[in-house]
Amino acid sequence: MILLFLLFYLPGYLWPQQELLDGSGGLRSYMLQFLIIALPQILLLLYIISLRAGENGSDAQDPYGEFGILRPRARDLPIALLVFAGIFALLTLLGFILNLLPPAQRSVFAAGFRWKLEDARLIPLVLLFCLTTGYREELFFRSYLLTRFRQLGLPVFLGIGMSTLLFATGHMYQGVAGLTVALIQGLYFSILFVRFKNVHSLAVAHGLYNATVLVITLFARTESIGAL
Repeated sequence: MILLFLLFYLPGYLWPQQELLDGSGGLRSYMLQFLIIALPQILLLLYIISLRAGENGSDAQDPYGEFGILRPRARDLPIALLVFAGIFALLTLLGFILNLLPPAQRSVFAAGFRWKLEDARLIPLVLLFCLTTGYREELFFRSYLLTRFRQLGLPVFLGIGMSTLLFATGHMYQGVAGLTVALIQGLYFSILFVRFKNVHSLAVAHGLYNATVLVITLFARTESIGAL
């Protein structure tokens, strides 16, 4: 688990490459670079999960079910839409609460990097980028980490807390607001994974949320603090 985190995520945590995200050309380059790196990482992660599937007396007929990796089903999409609606509602409520704060307190949440989409022609690439991000992060932080923590005997609440903190730490470059959004998002997805064990619905919902907040910045001319 530590080696995977160091290999996949720590470099991005230390050097988030914000300079690549200036302007539409920079965002395009960043997303393409991310896809080239992330797709092999997802395949490697799936292979590592395959080595652990079926351990500790899990169902021999469905060894990957323990990791929430099931055959895609038609109902996964409506469930993903419900999960997306839930996280979007939670974070919309957070934004409303922040707007009620006095200007001095709001300024604390205004610092940090903000994602911004400036070219509508990038929307198809944004969708692919966000879906890949959703699978990459849900497979590691929810499917792999939470399952391995449980296999190692950690209490569920402790596993959820550790996974959420690791996930949120990767968004510190977005400032206090981005960190808060990531904490809420990580906790929400972790609880749903423990309850329903379906990585597809979570990954699609995660990707849809990321894509939505990016597209909003294009049409509303605002900057996003979504936990991308």
